[in-house]
Amino acid sequence: MPIHFRYHTDRQLLVQVGIGQVSIEEIETLRDSLRQAGIPLPVLNTITDMRKAQFGFDLNSIRANEEGMGQEDYTGARHAALADDSRTTAYMMAWRGWLPPTIEVEVFSVPESAYSWLGVQHLDGDLDF
Repeated sequence: MPIHFRYHTDRQLLVQVGIGQVSIEEIETLRDSLRQAGIPLPVLNTITDMRKAQFGFDLNSIRANEEGMGQEDYTGARHAALADDSRTTAYMMAWRGWLPPTIEVEVFSVPESAYSWLGVQHLDGDLDF
């Protein structure tokens, strides 16, 4: 799976890192994978690093996947997305607009800014998979 994740209980932080080609099917099954791993939802702080990922889907696919999602998985959550090219940034910003209003999402180009916005300490190796 090109989206790797780990949960840091002590920081209430979910780290997700996309590597290589990411399909819409992997996006669709990510929530199920988190539940199977025992990660509590909603996750209060999430950082998603997509700087090493390429999206193998169009915007209509991600919109169809996210629109109308239940708010319970997002209530009180903050999600920092990392992107370093214009296409990935555009996808992440569009995705933000289709999520329920119970989640705050911001897109950043450097990890330090993302961690600062979340108010969570950035530890060495967090984004390494």
